[in-house]
Amino acid sequence: MRPSERRGSRSSDEDDLEGFRYGLESSWGPSEREREDRRQSIGAQILNTPQMRSQRLIGNSNPRYKWERYYKTEEELKGMRKPIREYYERNNFLIQHYMYIDRLLDSSLPHNLIQEYSHSQVNVPSTIAEETPSAVTSPSVNTHGGFNGNGGENTPLSIKRTPKNLYKVPENEQTPLLMAEDDDLESAPNTLPEFIPDEDEDTGSPIVRLAIFINLAANTTLLILKIIVTILTSSLSVIASLVDAALDFLSTAIVFVTSWMIARQDSYAYPVGRRRLEPIGVLVFSVIMITSFFQVAIEGVSRLSAPDHTVVQLTIPAVAIMSSTVIIKFLCWLWCRLIRNSSVQALAQDAITDVVFNIFSIIFPLIGYFANIWWLDPLGGILLSFYVIINWSRTSAEHIRNLTGAAASADERNILLYLTMRFAKTIKKIQGLQAYHAGDKLIVEVDIVLDEGTSLRDSHDLGESLQYVIESVPYVDRAFVHLDYLDYNLPTHMMQQE
Repeated sequence: MRPSERRGSRSSDEDDLEGFRYGLESSWGPSEREREDRRQSIGAQILNTPQMRSQRLIGNSNPRYKWERYYKTEEELKGMRKPIREYYERNNFLIQHYMYIDRLLDSSLPHNLIQEYSHSQVNVPSTIAEETPSAVTSPSVNTHGGFNGNGGENTPLSIKRTPKNLYKVPENEQTPLLMAEDDDLESAPNTLPEFIPDEDEDTGSPIVRLAIFINLAANTTLLILKIIVTILTSSLSVIASLVDAALDFLSTAIVFVTSWMIARQDSYAYPVGRRRLEPIGVLVFSVIMITSFFQVAIEGVSRLSAPDHTVVQLTIPAVAIMSSTVIIKFLCWLWCRLIRNSSVQALAQDAITDVVFNIFSIIFPLIGYFANIWWLDPLGGILLSFYVIINWSRTSAEHIRNLTGAAASADERNILLYLTMRFAKTIKKIQGLQAYHAGDKLIVEVDIVLDEGTSLRDSHDLGESLQYVIESVPYVDRAFVHLDYLDYNLPTHMMQQE
């Protein structure tokens, strides 16, 4: 037997077959064993530690523009004509929001959101058979991809994912973590005022409940006083003011009931809450106001056409009660206008309407009495009624528009687009962004394009973190982030109407 034919030796045909197989594996990419070795290598494990993973997905500080150069100071705005000044005031509004987004995304917040996923414990049911862990593992790497150095890594504190905690620059982080070398922001004049986004108050917050209770007490007191005034005089302007007081009491009761229902959450009956009850309640109240004052206007027309031309006289107690109404309502307006909540804002609008209404309810009868003009009182009632009808018609039209899914404003959409663009370097493109109303706040749908090789885990963590940050914007209710790997895709949703 020749040496080449001894047992255990390879023939030339077997060597050729092995070489051909190796060539096929090389041409089609690494083998399964090589891929497993790469995954288990120390270098790959270090790259998948929470810190390195967030750095790989989010990237360094990436300021696109130096917004300070385009901001106009108050002195510069004063020297401009009104149309040009309004244009630059809108630019200043957007610049302040863009700079706040830069500060927010250049802080540790995006990295902390990604790193939190690496420390989340996954509870796997015992009925699922798990694969046997590979023998080629390193004891220095934990089960979540984190790299445990000497003594292990401390698990960071969990981030409270609420709007007031996410859309907020972390304390003691007023400057970006990493700045570009050519950044010359220090050379720019520090003329920009400190900007903090306005946040809407929750319906269940103590300040909102207190405002509703105070308005309810004030409207109850004023309703009783105006009933007394109406008994003392027959003025149509005073009668219109009584109707307004009764509707004020009704409106506050509607706001109180809707806020109580919103606070009573039922995740099964109403999975996303009942926040839309606020605009619905305001809309119902607007319709009642418009209908009631339309009847007051009809009564005024009938008095103008009636043969009785008696001049109406207001007594001193009546004037005193009406004046107290003006003072109380003005104080309510001064306070309620500062609370960012749609229900309280409706009460503030109602309060300032009452201030104007009651002032002229006093002026028209007094002028008519001293000038001996009988038709001035009914005419004043008609004018006041039309004032209320026009005012609340605008309010109802706005809420109808929001409840029927109107698009967000251009400024709101630009802010959301800039936030998405700046969030992470792994976002290659933004395929689409839809923002539309579902009540007072917006529903946002974003389509982003990632690299085709991005893992499911990285895609999920990145998309969900972006979703939380978008939902933390004060005027956003819910956000949906769709992840694509191609520049072109079919429409995100089916068209329900052909």
